[in-house]
Amino acid sequence: MKFILVMAIIFASLSSFAEEKVTIFVTMTPAGSFQAVSKKPKGNLIKENGLFTADKISVSIESFKTGIDLRDEHFWKHMQSSKNPKATLTGLKAQGGKGVAQLEVNGVKKPVTISYVEKGPEVLAKFKLKASDFSLPKAEYLGVGVDNDVNVEVSFPYKTR
Repeated sequence: MKFILVMAIIFASLSSFAEEKVTIFVTMTPAGSFQAVSKKPKGNLIKENGLFTADKISVSIESFKTGIDLRDEHFWKHMQSSKNPKATLTGLKAQGGKGVAQLEVNGVKKPVTISYVEKGPEVLAKFKLKASDFSLPKAEYLGVGVDNDVNVEVSFPYKTR
């Protein structure tokens, strides 16, 4: 019985630590894929009366890691991080598993539709993008290209008012 109680306390304490993370899922052509992950998004997500809002959540482009240093550099260059070092989500409003916001990447702002689930002290959100919508150049290196369609997942803790 003590073991079960101790395990329950450990699990409860671990689940209270929300992890801030942005993951970009990239499919390559003719084959392959990779993920670019940043554990450094900044901002405040607020939940009040069932409504999630955020004025601004941003992430440094050069905080994304793909697992290969050279690919990181190509990713940052493709995202034009020297001119536009951050991706920024503004005006987020979400309720009932769906939301809308403005996303700025490469100096271009576009509306995005977000789906999400609340999991413990954090929100797990997903949305799809087209790289060309953000005036990003076509990505190709040694005959391997990147699909225009990109999936993004974000896990982010929230505060309650």
